[in-house]
Amino acid sequence: MTADESKNAPRFGTAVEGRNRFPRPALEEEFDDMIERSNGARLFGLRRTGKSTEARALCARLRLKEPGTPVIEIDAQGMASEATLLVEMLKKIPANAKSLSDRLMTAMTSDSGISQVARDAISKHTGGSADVQAYFGPLMQALERTLTHQDKVVLVIDELPWLCRSILEHDATQGRQRIDLLLASLRRLRDRGVRMLLLGSVGMAALLRQYGLHTEHLNDLGLLEVPPLADDEPADYLQWLVTGSEATGWTDKHSQQCLEECGAHYPAVIHLAFMKLSVGGRAAPLARIEAIFADKVRPDFDAAIYAQFDRRLQLYRQLPDGLSSLLPKLLDAAMRHPQQCAALADLRPLLAEGADDSDLRDALAILREDGFLSVRVPRNAAEQWRPASTLVVAWWAQSH
Repeated sequence: MTADESKNAPRFGTAVEGRNRFPRPALEEEFDDMIERSNGARLFGLRRTGKSTEARALCARLRLKEPGTPVIEIDAQGMASEATLLVEMLKKIPANAKSLSDRLMTAMTSDSGISQVARDAISKHTGGSADVQAYFGPLMQALERTLTHQDKVVLVIDELPWLCRSILEHDATQGRQRIDLLLASLRRLRDRGVRMLLLGSVGMAALLRQYGLHTEHLNDLGLLEVPPLADDEPADYLQWLVTGSEATGWTDKHSQQCLEECGAHYPAVIHLAFMKLSVGGRAAPLARIEAIFADKVRPDFDAAIYAQFDRRLQLYRQLPDGLSSLLPKLLDAAMRHPQQCAALADLRPLLAEGADDSDLRDALAILREDGFLSVRVPRNAAEQWRPASTLVVAWWAQSH
């Protein structure tokens, strides 16, 4: 490997891996532990926070640590049906697990309860077939009967909420039944030993509540989050960017001022700022940094990062009346004093007449999953709710 090939080459805008990814050892341990010691995890939240990047890194580590483990990665964004998801899962079984692939295919193609047309389509990995869609339930049951804990399958599905919303919006008659079957089938696969990481840039809690679907299908999964960089990580990340881009003239004072102006220390936020401050590979004059943030960086934050908060608030309007009115009130209460925590007792007065704690908990679960709020539960004390990150606080300050 040459020096150029081993050098990090940071990029902005898409999930990255390998040398393009900034290592986060503590976060890696948390992800590894969750997948290795449980059914898996949910990872829903904001775009541009590193979810897909960390999921890819997890898969890469699993392939190194467990060479015989079938690790299947699927991006569900753009898919139109659960049948397509099933076929993609079969197609992506790695070559080193051919015996597993053969067993699964035999189980599905030899099931006389499945139409011959559907069996032929699945054997050819054709997900668009109406017959595969019609027999999705029996096909998934064939998988369930065949898989065992000894197979040690790991399934990572990115943008699962996107697929679910697409089905629900385009099939008003059967959409809810189809999603219930899909989520129940995935749950049963986990019962058969398939470890899963389900990701999405929009949370499932709001979607399930909007359409009156069961939430129990996901309650066996732990909750993972990708937090902002902490402690020395922001400065280390900036230096990593400087080294990778070979920007000239960058000093510790540039890093200090850049981080102070950023407000939120997610890698994407820092990276976007760094690009604006190092145009042409040269560090901007220190005296210009404040103006560059005001004129170029923060307006880009609004388009690339902050706008997703506004889109979430718009989606909340589609929820049942009690929730659609409660969510903005809870958010406003938390943002009014971002350095303080709010207990459940402080938030109950925001409930409308006739609402109860179950509505409050549903609303808080939605805000947590969507990246607005986080919760802390000290021993022998009530839950404490607060803004999930300085990114939320910065968005609120800029837009209100």
